[in-house]
Amino acid sequence: MVQPLIWVDGIIGAGKTTAVIEIGNALKLEIFQEPLNEDLLKIYYEDQNRWGFSFQIDMLNKRFAVQSNAAFSTQHRNGAIIDRALPGDRVFAQMLMKDKKIHPINWEIYETAYNMFIQSLIPPNLLIFLDVTPEVAYQRIKGRSREAEDSSLLPMSYLRRLHSEYQKLLTELVSGEHPWSSQMEIWLIDWNEDWRSMKPMIENIKIHFRVLNFFYQKTKETILVY
Repeated sequence: MVQPLIWVDGIIGAGKTTAVIEIGNALKLEIFQEPLNEDLLKIYYEDQNRWGFSFQIDMLNKRFAVQSNAAFSTQHRNGAIIDRALPGDRVFAQMLMKDKKIHPINWEIYETAYNMFIQSLIPPNLLIFLDVTPEVAYQRIKGRSREAEDSSLLPMSYLRRLHSEYQKLLTELVSGEHPWSSQMEIWLIDWNEDWRSMKPMIENIKIHFRVLNFFYQKTKETILVY
């Protein structure tokens, strides 16, 4: 049986946490939220030159642990849903590297660990990308009032660039350039409006995995016949 291993992603403020919790609860999946260290996140935004590498390595290790646990849940329980996976997190690290806020030597260390982790993990079988404009994301960030996400630390220019870098990741995934591409269904969802209307998405996920399991069973029956 094909159990859901779902990766939900999008830029900061897209509404990932809301989606992950509602989908996870509706489908009885194990929920894995972002493993953030709020104290480290705050000083990271305040001084990315000093804390950029430390923060990204911390997140890389934590996300690897999260995805390893999610894979176990998919193999032995009802499945799992993840709030941002390793490739999404790498977008942030790569932005720091391009801005010279991560030293080339540290970037090489990060990339070595990232590539090793990516190749050793079971990829999600469904990516749900919540696509919102930077302007909408900015308003949602202001609305949730997290201390570490003060608008002065997350200007519109940063969100616009983040959106652009995420589009590059999506292109890489869709075009087959990423190691996970061939093993993953990708849904790009306009999440600018009606972003709290989760029922249609949940029903579509149910149908998707019902169809996958129908063909999985038929393939299994064919193998047994031959």
